[in-house]
Amino acid sequence: MKKLIQSLTLFTALLILLSAVACTSPDTVKIGDMEDLKGKTIGVQSGTTGDILAGSEDVAAGKVERFNQYVDVISALKQRKVDCVIMDVDTANAFLKDNKDLVVLDVGFEPEQYAVAVQKGDRELQNAINSVIAEMNADGSLQASFVAHADQQGSQPDYNAGASGGQLVVGTEPGFPPYEYMSGDQVIGVDIDIMARVAKHLDMELVVESMLFDSLIPALMSGKIKAIAAGMTINEERLVNVDFSEPYVDANNIVVIRKTSEK
Repeated sequence: MKKLIQSLTLFTALLILLSAVACTSPDTVKIGDMEDLKGKTIGVQSGTTGDILAGSEDVAAGKVERFNQYVDVISALKQRKVDCVIMDVDTANAFLKDNKDLVVLDVGFEPEQYAVAVQKGDRELQNAINSVIAEMNADGSLQASFVAHADQQGSQPDYNAGASGGQLVVGTEPGFPPYEYMSGDQVIGVDIDIMARVAKHLDMELVVESMLFDSLIPALMSGKIKAIAAGMTINEERLVNVDFSEPYVDANNIVVIRKTSEK
């Protein structure tokens, strides 16, 4: 038994040593443009636009590694388990503030727009969201929300608790700053600010349900939630199953690489 324990200890130490060597050895991955993505192992959050892009013919990834949350994708990149990451630029910049060994690379992906998704045919909620987005754009509160949450230091809005109109249950994936992120045990962010104002507009109480990103549309279709506020891109595939509000922000996807992978 003593010899077995010693062997396991040596084996564990060897694994740690090999891991350290891998992370300090020269980075052979070099990426400077779209062409350099071909054949690479690309990390994405499952179900996102980045996931779709990584699997496209234009990118021609060698392998796509899918994760449930961006924090895990970024960790995999730092550990050299993936060569690069495709993700939203705002969220990338939020993560890079604490990861100075990573950089953003714009390879020319087409711009996109984020909107709130509702159940097919739910015109009342769709119109209410559109009205609130227009109001927040007009009075400057939408831009103020982006500024407030830029460093993940924003505050929780008023959920309108106890409102007479019942509950407005909204689904999100809280690992996508500045749109949604955790502050203590509360989900806050730009999307939550929008939906809190929608709840007040409808005299309802906002209830936020956290779930995996690729579970959001099934949850909406089943009636578990009434809306998706999760930095969701409008696209034809999703429009088959959900309706979208008017877009509230123009966005685009970029590539995140290690500084040592810069060409």
